[in-house]
Amino acid sequence: MARKPDELSHADKIRARRKIEPIRRRAIERAPEESTVRATQAASRVVTRRQYSETNTNVHTQSSRGGRPIYIPTGTPGKEIRLGTVPRFRVNWRIISGLLAFICVVMLILMLSSDSFKVNPNGINIRGNFRVTDSEISNKLSRLGTLIISVNPKTIEYDLLNSFRDLKSVRVGVSLPANLNVRVEERIPAIIWHIDATEETEGSQIWIDEQGFSFEVRGIASLPIEVFANTTPPEPFRPFSLETPSEEDKEENEPVYVEPEPDVDPKLVRAIQTLYEIKPPDTVLRFDAKRGLGWTDPNHGWMVYFGRTAKHLDLKLAQYQKIAQYLLERNLQPSLISLEYLHAPYYR
Repeated sequence: MARKPDELSHADKIRARRKIEPIRRRAIERAPEESTVRATQAASRVVTRRQYSETNTNVHTQSSRGGRPIYIPTGTPGKEIRLGTVPRFRVNWRIISGLLAFICVVMLILMLSSDSFKVNPNGINIRGNFRVTDSEISNKLSRLGTLIISVNPKTIEYDLLNSFRDLKSVRVGVSLPANLNVRVEERIPAIIWHIDATEETEGSQIWIDEQGFSFEVRGIASLPIEVFANTTPPEPFRPFSLETPSEEDKEENEPVYVEPEPDVDPKLVRAIQTLYEIKPPDTVLRFDAKRGLGWTDPNHGWMVYFGRTAKHLDLKLAQYQKIAQYLLERNLQPSLISLEYLHAPYYR
């Protein structure tokens, strides 16, 4: 016979109440120090969870020996084939720098000891010269037998320009193993200057270009302008410096290479070219150290001088016509007429 609700036992009443009410756990009483320690341990514990993905099949791990293992997936989840480790190759810049330094040292030793890097006449290439021969230029080069790395092109250019006045420009290039490439440009003579030339003797001759540089005659040149003089061409005016460098300054200062300057007055060169165009035909242009340029008048037989420059040349020519007319009217036969000074002409 079943029991009535009022007749339930005490245990049945507890079970029925548990089904209706949630279970309430009683808090465990602990000391404050113990609670702090447990909270600190729980906070310091870190748990990491990683999800496994079948797409990440290429797994690379670092070997303890510096190699790199290779894993090949098999298609089955959780299975893969491991191959042997492949050594890692790393570029060490210190090794490369050491190799470059070693190569440079070896090359330097070879250049210092080998004769292949010494300048010799066979390695000199000269171009642009017509009157100055290759042998003359090669003999003037003071760098024969020296190392190509010690050659200073500027020094060679300076030496050649000062040794050969008929060279207008010089360019020197250096190339390995031991080649000197010399490119020169010669001056074009415009005037031939006869010194102390007479009908019996030729005297000495020099050439002068349009810039006023004089140089020795080489070969034959058909020059239209000839000047017969009793002296060498006058030099241009140069300012004189009273300060002279001391011996200590000369030793301390590095050598300064100065470009050659004209040794004939450029004003005289322009005057020669101008007077040559207006002089009477069948007469020669002459130069006197005291009176300058002039010629012999073919109609009257006297010498006429116009000085060293072409300044006021038109006035001087007009003045000469007046003086010649004056002399003819008075039946005078001078040996020379000087118009060197415009305001002080004279005849003798």
